Amino acid sequence: MKKKILKVAVVGLGRIGWQTHIPEVLKHDGFELCAVVDPLRERLQDAADKFGVKGLYRNTDELFASEKLDCVIIASPTTFHCAQTIQAFENGCDVFCDKPIAISLEETDVMIAAMKRMKRRLMIFQPHRAKHHLIALKNIIKKELIGPVYMIKRSVTNYNRRNDWQAFKENGGGMLNNYGAHYIDQLLYLTQSRCKQVFCKLYNIVSAGDAEDVVKTVITTDNNILLDIDINMACAQNTQPWLICGTRGTIIYDAHQGGWSVKYYNESELPPLKASKSMAAAKRMYGSGEQIPWRETFFGDSDFGSVDFFDECYKYFALNKAPFVPIEQTRELMRTLALCRKAARQ
Repeated sequence: MKKKILKVAVVGLGRIGWQTHIPEVLKHDGFELCAVVDPLRERLQDAADKFGVKGLYRNTDELFASEKLDCVIIASPTTFHCAQTIQAFENGCDVFCDKPIAISLEETDVMIAAMKRMKRRLMIFQPHRAKHHLIALKNIIKKELIGPVYMIKRSVTNYNRRNDWQAFKENGGGMLNNYGAHYIDQLLYLTQSRCKQVFCKLYNIVSAGDAEDVVKTVITTDNNILLDIDINMACAQNTQPWLICGTRGTIIYDAHQGGWSVKYYNESELPPLKASKSMAAAKRMYGSGEQIPWRETFFGDSDFGSVDFFDECYKYFALNKAPFVPIEQTRELMRTLALCRKAARQ
């Protein structure tokens, strides 16, 4: 049977559109790049010169007046996502949209309602779900070596004095929308749960705009796991990016070796711990004094395979398979981001 080829256009030739979406589309045999959209003529010419794109348009009105497409990849700034997505639906196109889906939960609900009403497909680009190290971690957690997980700490640091459009609130900028949409999504994906309670603080420290460049949030999930997230773009030192705590051990990420270090014990190798209510501590010592028979092991990033996000896109948009990022999970992410902003104002 002849393979179905999806005719696609990329809207927005900034960093993510230019460096990720166009190259991935061109190397995948299930997509045909028919057109690109950008208001800057020089960027359109770049696309023609470097990638041989024939359809060059300054806006989406021109695009839909001239092209018959299966799917539109929206890589424009966040403030345009909602209107461009609905316009694509109205012109019979499915949409693969960059994260975050929109600037607010309210816009998200408008987009989802339009998707359902017009019977179109919509999926959001959450590439950090498909990273080797996250696929490995998800599988390691399933092994239950460290017992049930009760806390995950995620830390991302850099010293970056932003002065571009993402440094301004009016553009939907700030690190909560920018990096938070990646890393909070990772943690909700790992725990397969919803947000129950949020603490959040947002600070603008070195950015030239008014949006936050420091995010501190602690989320409690419905299954009672603590998610502790630090996103700090005003920190000149690196911190441990991952710390996963379970009832019988801990997992950390080793960037130098490219994998996960796991320290744990087998429950069968420790006797039951008996509590003592005596006010006179035995041998005048606190704690049980037991020697825990720790075990240590290491899993490389590539030990569990990988996920090709654009393969997942093709399966969803062309073959009617389940989406790699279900829209319900996207809405939960946006609800969580909204709760973070609300908590930060209190």
